[in-house]
Amino acid sequence: MRLQKYMAHSGAASRRKSEEYILEGRVRVNDDVITELGYIVDEEKDKVYLDDKRLRVIKKHTYVLLNKPVGVVSTSSDEKNRKTVVDLIESGSRLYPIGRLDIDTTGLILLTDDGSITNKLTHPKNMIEKKYIATVEGTPNKIELDMLRKGVKVGAVKFAPAKVRILKKFDSDSILEVVIHEGKNHQVKLMFEKINHPVKKLKRVSIGELELGDLELGNYRYLSEEEVNYLKKIK
Repeated sequence: MRLQKYMAHSGAASRRKSEEYILEGRVRVNDDVITELGYIVDEEKDKVYLDDKRLRVIKKHTYVLLNKPVGVVSTSSDEKNRKTVVDLIESGSRLYPIGRLDIDTTGLILLTDDGSITNKLTHPKNMIEKKYIATVEGTPNKIELDMLRKGVKVGAVKFAPAKVRILKKFDSDSILEVVIHEGKNHQVKLMFEKINHPVKKLKRVSIGELELGDLELGNYRYLSEEEVNYLKKIK
């Protein structure tokens, strides 16, 4: 098994993050520091360490779906001592969030100790769709919506086309459904700022076939066997 895959299967980090750790010289196999990404590990005989902490392949992984509240950060630890998504879950497993939600964005976020699944869901090639419900200032007109549907450019960043539709209109704002497959920082907010309809409230309601449903804010649940199988079938 390749070293970065071994690390991902141990729950240390995603495969791509594990590669960074290897290149930084933070990974040791037995008594040797390894900086070669293709290094092959004998799962039964070799001992793998990250920063001198022994890693072991996890045989049974944990998958959690959380409805993240406002004010909670989407990391496993925080240098400012803010509450993290990991703090909200009672688990004996060492869990990591898959991707991120802004601190003022609510909704669906997944946590797991399965680095392979993390890599699948975050790798751009898989184009996993993420659905949001956004409350924005005013109501975008057809020209503005078509800009988002064609893909807008904000500074040097070009966003892929989004699926957008208006759900409700009010006097001062409106509620829209937004579906994107990228995971760029502040993407939905930047898209709507570009068309002069800033986001007032944002909630993620689905990732691929996984849905938030009626899960209450701050609560979490473990994925069903069917949902886990769906994740494992992603190439």
